[in-house]
Amino acid sequence: MEQISRRGFLTGAAAVGAAAAVGTGLTACGSPNVKGQSSGAAAGEQMTAEAAGKVKWSFEIAPKMPADSEIAETHTADVIVVGSGVSGMCCAVSAAESGCETIVVTAGTKAIGRGGSNQAIGSKYQKEMGIEDSVEARREQTMIEQLAATMFCDMRKWARWEANSGAFMDWMIDKMTAKGLSCSLEPAYIDPDGVMSSPAASHNFFNAEQPIGVFYGAPLIAKAYEDTFTKDLGGKMFFKHKAYCLVRENDNKGRVSAVIAKNEDGKYVKFEAKKGVVLATGDFSKNEDMMARFCPWQYEKMKDQLMFGEPDYDVEMNYSGLMDGIGQRMGLWVGAAWQRTFPNPCAINSAGLGPAMCVVDNFRGINLASDGKRFMNENTNFAYAAYAKLQLPDQTAYGIWDSAYAYTQEEWEGLGCTVGEVNGIPKSTPDQMIAMWDKNVESGSYVKADTLDELLAKLEGLDAKEAKKSIEAYNKYAAQGMDEEFHVNPALLHPIATGPFYGAKTVGATFLSTMGGLRTNANMQVCEEDDTPIEGLYNVGSMIGDFYANSYNFGFPGQNLGAACGCFPWLLGRDLGKM
Repeated sequence: MEQISRRGFLTGAAAVGAAAAVGTGLTACGSPNVKGQSSGAAAGEQMTAEAAGKVKWSFEIAPKMPADSEIAETHTADVIVVGSGVSGMCCAVSAAESGCETIVVTAGTKAIGRGGSNQAIGSKYQKEMGIEDSVEARREQTMIEQLAATMFCDMRKWARWEANSGAFMDWMIDKMTAKGLSCSLEPAYIDPDGVMSSPAASHNFFNAEQPIGVFYGAPLIAKAYEDTFTKDLGGKMFFKHKAYCLVRENDNKGRVSAVIAKNEDGKYVKFEAKKGVVLATGDFSKNEDMMARFCPWQYEKMKDQLMFGEPDYDVEMNYSGLMDGIGQRMGLWVGAAWQRTFPNPCAINSAGLGPAMCVVDNFRGINLASDGKRFMNENTNFAYAAYAKLQLPDQTAYGIWDSAYAYTQEEWEGLGCTVGEVNGIPKSTPDQMIAMWDKNVESGSYVKADTLDELLAKLEGLDAKEAKKSIEAYNKYAAQGMDEEFHVNPALLHPIATGPFYGAKTVGATFLSTMGGLRTNANMQVCEEDDTPIEGLYNVGSMIGDFYANSYNFGFPGQNLGAACGCFPWLLGRDLGKM
């Protein structure tokens, strides 16, 4: 069977074959490399359905299994967790606390995290802040997310998260406060259309040295888990050990009993698991072939800004790709199926740059394309806005507003605002907002002019003539209280008429990570094509298949950290303790 790479895929030799490759027989760890065993389709030939099944992607080809004589060390524990991100460390703490002897194997030098929001409903901290849990709110918000996924997600996972998120967050709060961190809540997100509203349920953790938990709390969380695991629970961590392959017994049909890693000296180290191997190795955005196969649209749009190759395993916030998909690849090599959702959703965000009403908002004033025309309903968040912008030929958007826009709100929320006084960054008054806009003008990220014509002339690349027509139409919609083009909620229609005027130009979007991978059931068991769980193999975190679909839309801020990297690994650790 012929091997295919991204380059071969893009030449057309296997554009259809890729779609059929996943789900066919995959080479197990230790099986011979099957490259070239059948003719496949030569580069430049017409692809057919028959030829489609005769190729394999490069990432499907397993490496050679090291001989027993090549294993320098062997370590045994009840649970082996591969990866030291927030999900892996959460699972390790939960498993160790549940009585499992647990080892963490990681290619990095420390526990890591990125972001900081942790979504949970029904926590004790919410109750302290006067936010009562309600079945109605849970149902509405979960339905919003499932509709955003066009119901192409595993709703059993969503049901399990919903039933356990409050209890998990109470546990997490106890673990974090024991290590000197404080908890806060982001404000609720209110959509005047009611479509994307979300409760004040995103929990942040912070300390005096790093007070902005919403954006920088995850590294603090990871460190707190690491200290709890190693100092309080006696867990062992093997740093600079890069996962190489899994060991599945009975000719790749039995249980997964071990993971083999390479240490910093290049020697093989085997980690045997009595109860289970938990994969928590993150996403696959540093693997170009996997991006081309599983995220083709996003890959084509973002490939010039992504940096493929060897990851920085200690990376925190990075917008050019994160991890290389080693966990997903190891799963495929031992017969795991890929998730059903295609393509894999990605965490992409951006917006029409301008003053937003909340940290995840798109700019709700007029957003124009380079041709000077509107291209979307501006009342959305920065993830949905990014996808709309990426569909424009030049991926460029312009936000335009006037001075009066500052006074549409009595106060403006910003990054880091919280419910209550704890860790609250003061909200901005309208005058303070204008002062911030002027600072952005000084820095060059905004432009400003006394007249609209002068402003439009300053916005490079914008068709000023068409833009003025669009603004005139927008002002008419604001006056009549009805948007005849994109039907923006009347409450958000504000005329652009009072000078001085402001504008901003944004190009492209920000890429953070891919979501999903291996077929995963609600108990975090990795499954084969017929959904049969592979005994002894689990995964958590961003690897979990079919939890999201279409896009990671930030409809629930912090849902990945709160559910995939928090609630689910916590539950798995407890489940392993009962085995």
